[in-house]
Amino acid sequence: MIERNNARRLALGAFIIFVSTIAVLLARQFNVGPVRPAPAFRTIGPADAPVQIVEYTDFACPACRMAAGKIEEMHKVFGNGLRVSFKHYPLVTIHPWSLHAAAYADCAGEQGKFREYAALLFANQEKWGQAKSEPWEFKTYADQLKLDWPAMQACSQAPETLRRLNLDIAEGDMKGVNATPTFFINGKRAVGSGQLLDEAMKFDNLMRQAAKK
Repeated sequence: MIERNNARRLALGAFIIFVSTIAVLLARQFNVGPVRPAPAFRTIGPADAPVQIVEYTDFACPACRMAAGKIEEMHKVFGNGLRVSFKHYPLVTIHPWSLHAAAYADCAGEQGKFREYAALLFANQEKWGQAKSEPWEFKTYADQLKLDWPAMQACSQAPETLRRLNLDIAEGDMKGVNATPTFFINGKRAVGSGQLLDEAMKFDNLMRQAAKK
């Protein structure tokens, strides 16, 4: 009886692993799976914009810095036709402080300065990205923006902040994100600024089609 029960448990475990593997593969191929809305301070543009972009980014990533500039340019061109939601995907194995940077950026967002703090992180990533100990620049940027630094420190270690970051990472993993920046443009995957710009060539058509409906 014991051997039979053990066999059942092993069979059930194998089945669960098989189903989980299939679910992940399907999610990656068809862009399905859990999609959580980004916090309002990480979102730009109206909810009903015809072009919806979800970006997975890392503040210590040079390619992400370039993409941030492209996104700003696109907003100037397309205005309310574009909505961008930023998700964190820190590559901590090569960028040791990127998770901390993401936490502090979100905490700056809680004080109404996410975009400003993010811009400083991107612009100065070579100063803090490979620091040996926690970069003093994190506080410097908070002071520069007149943010409450003790509140940001507490926020950066709060369970809800860490949970939000971990959920972003888990969602990226489910969607097969393995490089930054990775975009999902109306559900279609694009990696890097080059593919983003290729997709941007279609934005005018998408907006015209939306205007006809």
